[in-house]
Amino acid sequence: MKKVLTLILILLFSSILSDQEGNSSSALAKNNIPAPTLYSSDAVGMSSSTLSRIDSIVKAGIKERAFPGCQVMVMKEGKPVYDKCFGNYTYESAQNVKPTTLYDLASLSKTTGTLLAIMKLYDDNKLKITDKASNYLTFLRGTNKENITIKELLFHESGLPAGLPFYKLTIEKNNTPAFLAGTKDTMHTVRLNSKTMKYKPDWVSKIQGADFQLQVSDSFYISNRFHKAAMQMIADTRLNSKAYVYSCVNFILLKEIVETISGIRMDEFLNKEFFVPMKLSSMTYLPLRTHNKDEIAPTLKRDFLRNGIVQGYVHDPDAAFLGGVSGNAGLFACARDVATVYQMLLNKGELDGKRYLSAETCHFFTTTTSPSGRRGLGYDKPVPAPKPSPCCTTAPSTVYGHTGYTGTCCWVDPTNNLIYVFLSNRTYPNDGVNKLARTGVRTKIQEVIYQSMK
Repeated sequence: MKKVLTLILILLFSSILSDQEGNSSSALAKNNIPAPTLYSSDAVGMSSSTLSRIDSIVKAGIKERAFPGCQVMVMKEGKPVYDKCFGNYTYESAQNVKPTTLYDLASLSKTTGTLLAIMKLYDDNKLKITDKASNYLTFLRGTNKENITIKELLFHESGLPAGLPFYKLTIEKNNTPAFLAGTKDTMHTVRLNSKTMKYKPDWVSKIQGADFQLQVSDSFYISNRFHKAAMQMIADTRLNSKAYVYSCVNFILLKEIVETISGIRMDEFLNKEFFVPMKLSSMTYLPLRTHNKDEIAPTLKRDFLRNGIVQGYVHDPDAAFLGGVSGNAGLFACARDVATVYQMLLNKGELDGKRYLSAETCHFFTTTTSPSGRRGLGYDKPVPAPKPSPCCTTAPSTVYGHTGYTGTCCWVDPTNNLIYVFLSNRTYPNDGVNKLARTGVRTKIQEVIYQSMK
């Protein structure tokens, strides 16, 4: 009798633990997502006992408050061998992270979204990477940026700055008039550089209207004129040397190129060509159009521009003020959908019998490296020691992928037929201190993955 009772308790505990770590299929069923079969890591030459050390690394990171929760997924030879969720949405919340929880991918959007669109247009012979960006973007013509090529944008060797403060277009320099003058609304009064700043009433509205279509957050809309003004800011900005400088502005321009060639918004193009046929139900820009807010992990408790919790809206200010669909950020997804995109690339453009990109295009973009040696064609790469690297020291030079400011990464290793995804909201409650980077959680996990193959 005692043995039976013990067995029942073990099974009950296992069920609870499974729910906490995101291995429950209930959340997947609710969202019409079939739960993937978890394969034995030992069957593909990976030690399950070594892989289990990921758990302790993640739990130590949560204890250190490097991030409140996360999703971790490892694919080997096209099979999921590790797929777990840890922690909660916030340090105060009891809401567990689930397999279907959406995370703000931040700059991981660059390769999971924008670059995918560029690759498709290249595959269809609608652009060449040697093309000048000004061939497609008229606002660059007649400027010192007229000769910037698509390849230079992808390599981050365009001479453009790392970023531009687009939001300053909407800020009152002299603190007057108040936002929505004549009303008592102070929602969009912000603290900036220790001063109280106010938005210009002709640029910002708390009500959506014909002239205010771009949504930044709840009850916060930007004038339709903003996009053109932001592009003009890029055209007017100082151009530096062609040395490597990681720049969000490069990918903002790439998104504009995608839309000029395709004739539709980039999110629509990606949905049509990739996300919908690949059945990626969590991968989306502007996730509140299709998901409830409680399905999305928040990224900030108080944003200096939006004066409130950021949940379901992109964290990055430039992407937010561009309406949430931007080349540098804006994509939301769960780890399983991210892994699926990169599995297609690892499969040389094919997934479940359907071809999305040619093998030649996949090979070209994932293997070409800048002469400077720092970046691939849009993809980030490992950096040889002793310089700081986004990857662990064991990762071979063939690895490609990207990281994200909110605490995300995806790395593809074609040498070992391996994919590693880590998604978190390390920026919650504030992004001032990057404990995730300081503790090296992502690279420690990656190192364990390689140790499991020895």
